[in-house]
Amino acid sequence: MSDEGGVTAAALDNDDLLGEILLRLSPLPTSLPRASVVSKRWELLATDPDFRRRFLAHHRKPPILGVFEQRGRTLVFTSVLDPPDRIPPARFDLPDPGGLAFDSWTLPGCRHGFVLILFQRLSLILMFDPISVDVRALAIPPGFGPRVEFPPDYTICACTISAAVLCDAGSGQGHVHGDCHMSPFKLAVVGTFSGGQHPAVARLYSSKTGIWRKAVWTPGPCAGTVSRLPSTLIGNALYWWLDESEDEILKFDMGKRRLTVVKRPNFTGIPSSCIRIIRAEGGGVGMAVLSYPSFQMWGRTVSNEGVATWMLQKTVNMHDIIGLPSGLETSNEVIVGYSEDADVVFISVSSNSEHYTFVVQLESMKSRKLNQNLLENSYHPFANFYTGGTDGV
Repeated sequence: MSDEGGVTAAALDNDDLLGEILLRLSPLPTSLPRASVVSKRWELLATDPDFRRRFLAHHRKPPILGVFEQRGRTLVFTSVLDPPDRIPPARFDLPDPGGLAFDSWTLPGCRHGFVLILFQRLSLILMFDPISVDVRALAIPPGFGPRVEFPPDYTICACTISAAVLCDAGSGQGHVHGDCHMSPFKLAVVGTFSGGQHPAVARLYSSKTGIWRKAVWTPGPCAGTVSRLPSTLIGNALYWWLDESEDEILKFDMGKRRLTVVKRPNFTGIPSSCIRIIRAEGGGVGMAVLSYPSFQMWGRTVSNEGVATWMLQKTVNMHDIIGLPSGLETSNEVIVGYSEDADVVFISVSSNSEHYTFVVQLESMKSRKLNQNLLENSYHPFANFYTGGTDGV
C-alpha cells in the first residue's frame, strides 16, 4: 500500500532507498533538521557524515543564505530566506577579533564560505567562516600601503587595495564549494595608486605552501583605482572594477600570474552602482548594465589572433521581469549584489517611500521578491550549506 506521497512503506524501510529520497530534499537550512525529527532512524541517516557528503555532492551549489554588509563599525548579516529558513543575524556575528579597532576597515567580499575583512592601515586581513565561527588572521606582505615597494623606476604614493579569497581544493575529488572550512585556500591582494601614472600590483598567497608569491605588475600604468565592489571569479582569473576609469577593468590571472588592464565598453552616463562584472553567457567575462527599465548583458570574446571584442548578448525590460505594477514610477534603481556561483543579481528599486529588492537569475531571467530591503550597492551575497538553528519566523 502506498502513502499519500506515492512512496511505499517497504521503500522507507530500506536504508538505501530512504537515503536516495533524503538526498533530494531541498538544501535549505531546515530540510535535514526537520527530517531528523521524524524518527531515530531518520536522524541517524540525516546526521551521518557520509550522507552529508553525498547530500552536498548531489546539490553541488549551496544556497544563498543572505548578504553581509559593512555598517559603520559593524559587520552585519541579513538573511534573504523566507521562514522557516530565515537565519537570525546574531547566528553569524563576528567573534571578538582580539581588540582590533573597527574604525578603518573594508569588506572586499565573500566567496566559498569565507568573509574577508581588510585592515589596510594594519596590513592585516581577517578570514571569517560564519558556519564554523572560525577567524584566521593573515598579514599583508610588503608591496602595499602605507609603504609601497615599487620597481626602481617608480616613486612611492598612496595605495588603494582590495582582496579576494577562493577555495583551492579543486574539484577532482568531488569537492563542493560551500564545505570549504577545512580546505586549502588562495588569497589575492591587488593595489592601485593615485594619479594614474603607476602600474597596479598583485600578490597571491597559498595556504598549501604558507607563502606569498612574488609581486606582479601591470605592464603599464593603471589609470583607475580598484573599487570597493567585490571581485568576480571567472575561470582562474579575478576581475575588479576600476573607479576613475571610463573603459577599463583589472584582471589577475592566477594561473599565469599575470596582471593586466582590460578594456571594457564605456557606459556613458550610467553610474558604477548600476554595473557589475559578471560571468557572461559562454563562460567568459561579461557586464550586467542596468539603465532602468533596460537591463543589458555584455560578453567579451577573444579571437585566435588575440583581438578582443565586446558584444551585447541580451537586452530585457526589467520592469516586466520583476513584475511591478504597470504605471508605477520608480527611482534609485541599483544593482546591489551579484553571485557568480548562483548566477544572480540583486536589484533594488524605489517608488516614492516604498523600496523593493529582487533576486534575478540571469540565465532564466526569473525573479523573486525579497522581504528584506537592500538599499545600497555594497552587499555581499553569502552562499553555503547550513543546518544550524533558525528563528523559524
